[in-house]
Amino acid sequence: MKQTLILIPFLFLNWSLSSEPVRYKLEGYEFYFFKDPKSTSASQIDMILKDFADQFESALRQESERLNLKTPGETSILIFETTSIFTRMSGQPSYIAARFIPERNRFYFQNPKILEKRNILTSLIRHEICHFLSPHQAEESLKWLEESYCEALYPTNPVVSKNLLDFPKSWEQFRKFNRKTASKKEEFKKYKLLSTWGNWILKTLGESKFRTLLKTETQEKKWKSLYLEFLKSK
Repeated sequence: MKQTLILIPFLFLNWSLSSEPVRYKLEGYEFYFFKDPKSTSASQIDMILKDFADQFESALRQESERLNLKTPGETSILIFETTSIFTRMSGQPSYIAARFIPERNRFYFQNPKILEKRNILTSLIRHEICHFLSPHQAEESLKWLEESYCEALYPTNPVVSKNLLDFPKSWEQFRKFNRKTASKKEEFKKYKLLSTWGNWILKTLGESKFRTLLKTETQEKKWKSLYLEFLKSK
């Protein structure tokens, strides 16, 4: 297992703080930890990076094997000590704990120690790896469907019975709700709806057919039909 830990000068877009990130390499993957230069806490960056990298690499390998996929050869994983640095670098709102952005081929994670205390670190790693390995929707208006797949497999919110959730009464309304920019409250509701809807698809079609639908760009009629069937099952 190849691993190195070094402090290096490295330029990232939107990075304006004076400190340099610490880079850690494991099995060809690069992990970067961005520390708040104003922080007065004792630094345990090397331990955080090593522990996180080991967990990430193990989860990626296991998920690739489960799906019978070749493990992707490269990506970068950015980790941030504070929420303010995370939002500045990732462009994500502060209530988002982690995000994989396929256009950048990068993972963004808030402080793993905080996520671990909230008991969500393991599920978040697997959830974002799910996005990394999923067939990404080329059609921008349907990218949220990928979220229903990953949220069903590795939920980041408590699972709620579909009978307790208020789903839109038509496919068009459901699609509109999931495409729009949401507030924090609406975002949490969205994830609960997507998790429940995605779970139903997994049980109805199976994972292989779910993934096939995700990588086919001309399947909106199929999605609409599935949603109507889903509503009838409530």
